Amino acid sequence: MATAPKNPNSGHRKRLRERFLRAGLEGLQDYEAIELVLTFAIPRHDVKPLAKQLLEHYGSLEKLLDATPAELLDQHGLGEAAVTLLALHKQLCTKYLEQKARDVDVLDNTTKIVNFLRMKLGGGKKETFMVLFLNAQNHLLCFDVIPGTVDRATVYAREVLEKAINTKATAVILAHNHPTGICEPSPADIKLTNTIRQVLQPVGILLHDHIIVAPSCYFSFASRRML
Repeated sequence: MATAPKNPNSGHRKRLRERFLRAGLEGLQDYEAIELVLTFAIPRHDVKPLAKQLLEHYGSLEKLLDATPAELLDQHGLGEAAVTLLALHKQLCTKYLEQKARDVDVLDNTTKIVNFLRMKLGGGKKETFMVLFLNAQNHLLCFDVIPGTVDRATVYAREVLEKAINTKATAVILAHNHPTGICEPSPADIKLTNTIRQVLQPVGILLHDHIIVAPSCYFSFASRRML
């Protein structure tokens, strides 16, 4: 009975798995993490060159995982199994962070708020606006997500006020992402912030902050004393 030919890459793959199990991602370079993922979808080929090519093309692990399945299939010739596995890893991480965020629903400092916003808005290629509605103990009651275009999301102050009243919120936090990577607010951002603050103020609802998030920075209106 003929035996299956030995995989020439099996020793290297075993060592990669052992390094990951011993030290986690800290024990691997970014291309090795992608290489390890690809080994489960492409069983009998050396995938190190492909992993390096993908990272070189996208520039970072973050941008690679933000690529759509269609982009990966069309531009790099990855098979359906590899693309599915990469997309699954990204979405599992997102789901994990969402569930942890639900467990810690008190948004009482800027660090917690920014972490929550990065989880919700991180990686977006279009500008997206969020409105967070809080009670007097800074528990998150609910939030609205308002999609936009590459550089603009349209928000109406009256709609924010109505939702705050309907949810019995005592405070609101505004937030949006800047896909350009620039965190400084535009004149339109400043104008919108002031408009919403002025609409909320007469009914006793506080505007705690307006936070702009980008992949490597954030801007807090409250921290800059702009509220």
